[in-house]
Amino acid sequence: MQYSAFYFDLLCIIMHNEYMKTSKSKALAQKSIIDQKLKGWMKLKEDMAPPSGWIKAIRGALGLSTGQLAKIVGVNQTTVLKSEEREALGNITLSKLNELAQAMDCKLIYAVVPNNDHNSLDDILNLRAEMLADQMLSDVEHSMSLEKQDVSFNKDKRDRLIKELKENLDKRLWEV
Repeated sequence: MQYSAFYFDLLCIIMHNEYMKTSKSKALAQKSIIDQKLKGWMKLKEDMAPPSGWIKAIRGALGLSTGQLAKIVGVNQTTVLKSEEREALGNITLSKLNELAQAMDCKLIYAVVPNNDHNSLDDILNLRAEMLADQMLSDVEHSMSLEKQDVSFNKDKRDRLIKELKENLDKRLWEV
């Protein structure tokens, strides 16, 4: 039983010293700020764009023809049609999308938000840290069982490891 505590503590020391990020506090502060900013977007993450794309949908709702939009943008009508087609396929550039939106007195707004399984960046880190902690503890348990040592990692030790992995933004979180 003493061995398992020793190995767990050793694991924490190795993880803490070798994989510590130099700008950890900045990254954690950034995560907090971004999570706050994402809260407003989370309601929208399940909404889908119109099948025809936003430009065509907004243009139609405004009663604007492709020819009129083309004239405002300073391109030919075929360019507008192709741009709408590319948007519907997901192949339009943000620059072109922004240009068309501005021509209709609209503003392009986009965000990268956690997928439907997560409500925050912290949820993502939590899941990754749990997976990594379980893998690390499993590896230690396997080694110790081969050496015929007692293996007993309780929930508190697992939770402590998860917390350390998250707080240190351990690079191995993204290798699992």
